[in-house]
Amino acid sequence: MTDVQHPSGGATVVFLHIGKTAGSSIRKVLFRNVPADRVLWIRQPRERPHGFLGDHVMRDLAALDEEERRRARLIVGHMYFGVHELIPGECVYLTMLRDPVSRAVSQYAHVLRRTNHRFHELVNTEGMGLSEYITSGLATETDNSQTRAIAGDIDTPFGACTPEMLERAKANVDRHFALVGLVERFDETLVQLQSTFGWNRLWNVRANAAPRSQRPDVTERDREAIQEQNRLDVELYAYAAARFQQRMDDDPTFAARLRRYRRGNAVYQPWGRVKYRARREMVFFVKRRRARRNARPST
Repeated sequence: MTDVQHPSGGATVVFLHIGKTAGSSIRKVLFRNVPADRVLWIRQPRERPHGFLGDHVMRDLAALDEEERRRARLIVGHMYFGVHELIPGECVYLTMLRDPVSRAVSQYAHVLRRTNHRFHELVNTEGMGLSEYITSGLATETDNSQTRAIAGDIDTPFGACTPEMLERAKANVDRHFALVGLVERFDETLVQLQSTFGWNRLWNVRANAAPRSQRPDVTERDREAIQEQNRLDVELYAYAAARFQQRMDDDPTFAARLRRYRRGNAVYQPWGRVKYRARREMVFFVKRRRARRNARPST
């Protein structure tokens, strides 16, 4: 992985964005550190399909001209392990993991909050609670989907994940992932991005975080149901967390660099929040204008 230190020339960095793992926040940092003409952002469709979204990303990536894929030094999208097979030259992976209980709560809150989510009406009409939604089988994203993504598995039906899948995910982490960050240790992840890739433009304001008032209460029954349904993700998260901690322990400069980053980011925060809010307002304004235009009767 010698080329990993120079992402603008050398290995292509594949950011495997797993849903509800602070991917939008990390993505903003990545975009500051890689030239725009070297980034491939494979976006999800407006009308999300019922199948695994990674299928869409892989098809779109495969359809690109080979030279465009060769030129990329950063590939971003909701996808699964295996993207490197479509990219000429060397690739390394980067991803974020999240505690499975916290992630499941965030998934459920997202379904309740977003009226255009494909399961919003069903979940509300049926009065599904958190544990009912997680175990419903509506989507594999509530069944060890972090392990599925890193193992490169999209075919296993809901509830049929195996220990072999977990071992494959661990092996992929060891062999192909330059960094597996943790949502719960976000600042530490950014500092590890610096030491892994040589990136320095790390300031950030967390994006797409739901207000605490919109987060559902979690009962002990909910917690147990989530952990049982996602037992492979629980083990994978523990494995990645131990690996993450070991990297920090092996770096005698890490604590000082973390303190320095936090001081600098605290200075950036007020301006960053203003800029983030302004950008969101602009996006909402454009969407409202588009909606009004589409609602006008044709003449």
